[in-house]
Amino acid sequence: MRKFLFVSLLALYATTGSYAQDKINASAEVREVTVYTNGAELTNKVKVNLPKGSTTLYIQNVASDMDIKSVQLSGPDGITVLSLRQEHAAEAQILNPSHRRLMDSLDISMAKLESLNNKQKAAQGALKILNNDQLLGGGGKVDLGELSKLVDYYQIKAVELNATIDKLTKDITNENKIIARLSEQIRQYTGNGGQLVVQLNNAKAIQGELNVSYLTYSANWQAYYDLRAKSIETPLDILYKARVTQYTGVDWKNVKLTLSTGNPAQNGDAPLLNPSYAQYYSPQIMIRGASSINNQMQNKVQTFGTRNVMEEVAVVGSSGNSQLAIPNTSIVENQLSATFEIDVPYDIASNGQPHSVTLKEFAHPALFKYYAVPKLDKDAFLLAEIKDFEKLNLVPGEANILFENMFVGTSFINPNITTDTLNLSMGRDKSISVKRERIMDEKSSQTSGNSKRQTYTYELRVRNSKSTAINMLLKDQYPISTDKSIEIDLVDAGGASVNKETGVLTWMITVKPGETKTYRFTFTVKHPKDKIVNFN
Repeated sequence: MRKFLFVSLLALYATTGSYAQDKINASAEVREVTVYTNGAELTNKVKVNLPKGSTTLYIQNVASDMDIKSVQLSGPDGITVLSLRQEHAAEAQILNPSHRRLMDSLDISMAKLESLNNKQKAAQGALKILNNDQLLGGGGKVDLGELSKLVDYYQIKAVELNATIDKLTKDITNENKIIARLSEQIRQYTGNGGQLVVQLNNAKAIQGELNVSYLTYSANWQAYYDLRAKSIETPLDILYKARVTQYTGVDWKNVKLTLSTGNPAQNGDAPLLNPSYAQYYSPQIMIRGASSINNQMQNKVQTFGTRNVMEEVAVVGSSGNSQLAIPNTSIVENQLSATFEIDVPYDIASNGQPHSVTLKEFAHPALFKYYAVPKLDKDAFLLAEIKDFEKLNLVPGEANILFENMFVGTSFINPNITTDTLNLSMGRDKSISVKRERIMDEKSSQTSGNSKRQTYTYELRVRNSKSTAINMLLKDQYPISTDKSIEIDLVDAGGASVNKETGVLTWMITVKPGETKTYRFTFTVKHPKDKIVNFN
């Protein structure tokens, strides 16, 4: 029978005045990981052989930034946890004799390396002195016999020093290799992460396993997607993926991986309203220099050209070989989040690089339509309109778009909307051309008394060069007045539906293959002739 080992808050921060009689090393093996949008929960197995009485257990291979308050331990009956503390790997106390021998060998190699470096510096200094031409008279008069002896000495000594320096360089290189090999062997005991020190009191000798779980904030995941459509008449294939990043100092090998949309770091306290006080506002004039404005502008710039190189995560199957098959993922909807439980084990190294994890593939019905706003962009965009998207448990993320077996660009999925349909942009379609131009004539501008009336007529042309008919949502707008002295009148909407509050004009059109359709709309702007009206 196993039971939970309760650790009180006082015990978490307690320090003991005396050391335990027995000190034991153990290594944590990561078995399960739940990755959140900011953080992860690691569940570990620790094999132990504990004697009766007080014991200090040093557990290696735990995350370097482990949240000590989140640590939970469970194990066989008869174990009482007195206190917990965490240490860095460099502070780890390793009790294994093999580790001690490795540390002794490393100390010897480090001392030898220091001696070789000192000898090399001495030889290089001697050669520098030897190369000083002052030894050969510095250009002054010297006795030929003495000069001949100096030249002979220089040749012999220079050859000897250069040979010594070359040998020392090779010895230093070899010693560095030995130190690197010893350090790697030592790392197998200490790991790159931290160490959990547990003070225990055992009612009896115990041999078995401890379950240790804790939170770390050196891991996260982000969703991204592949949107594939063979044609506008087929369902939309949505490949749900995740970029998992971890730099805990502990490699996750053959672990059961679960991804959660929750965030353990988020404050869970419900907000409270405080009184709101009304008071007079006194505006202050602030003069900012050009450097401050430039810094603000730079902060608003986003770079889309640089993309991280992702490593495909090794999915360990029954045969042990890596494969890229889509795993079977179970989606569990909780009250406040959703989790993706992946059936196959994963390997994710602690290198801070994003690792690609495939979660799920959906074939979802979609209504394809084209969308164009020629005032803002001359291209037509293909949209996939999907309903019941709540069932897909989508989270905001970037999407790679593949249409008709071609990569056409990237988009962004934002499921956090209040409407019952989700429009996914499938990219630009160069087979459809859209043009907008203003039609001018002699009546476009007229003046009467103190007023000036301007007439604006715009023509929109849509041409379909595809071999199939298309449905398109075409949009434009006329300006809305915010001043009583400016009168704006929509003379002709050109058959569009009109939103008078926003001035948006919408045409729902069907264009046959090879067909060109034209639409015009007209509005007038009346204003005082001594003023200039500007609208975008």
